[in-house]
Amino acid sequence: RLATVYFSDIRGFTAFSEKVKPADVVDMLNEYFKIMVSIITKHHGVVDKFIGDAIMAVWGAPKSFGNDAENAIKACLEMRVALAKLNETRIARGQPVLMIGMGVHTGELIAGTIGSDDRMEYTVIGDTVNQASRIESATKAYGTDLLISDVTFEKIKDKFLTTLAGSAEVKGKSEPIKLYKVTGFINEAG
Repeated sequence: RLATVYFSDIRGFTAFSEKVKPADVVDMLNEYFKIMVSIITKHHGVVDKFIGDAIMAVWGAPKSFGNDAENAIKACLEMRVALAKLNETRIARGQPVLMIGMGVHTGELIAGTIGSDDRMEYTVIGDTVNQASRIESATKAYGTDLLISDVTFEKIKDKFLTTLAGSAEVKGKSEPIKLYKVTGFINEAG
């Protein structure tokens, strides 16, 4: 299938989790996940899995809405705003702010049920998924919270404000890929 894959990660999560009680870590994750998952779902995405503090989501599988990359970017921009509001609440409670990185890539992937006789789960796999994860990791180097691939950029460039962040050598690829920052909607009514 052609789909858009999203990865996010909380910055400094390991250090944070070493300093606070496990119950406080669970409370923080549950509060954060509740907000982010509702936004992903609102924009027709499907949360594939949680990987510790990371979220993996997909648009276009199992069902496409025809504008999957656009829906993914709308969700990212809404998550950015929601995180700022959550951080205001966390500051008021005397808690540290949360910072995240988000990476988005669009491409062909395999979607289906994978596992063993004892445990099966629906998921997506393939190079597109791997690239989305690597793009999320690149947000640290580019000092931004959201990067998208050139493939995703081509699908959304008429609807969102973007700037070229640069090109990155990505593991498993012979050619560098262009990465773009997304700053907002071209039409703020979005």
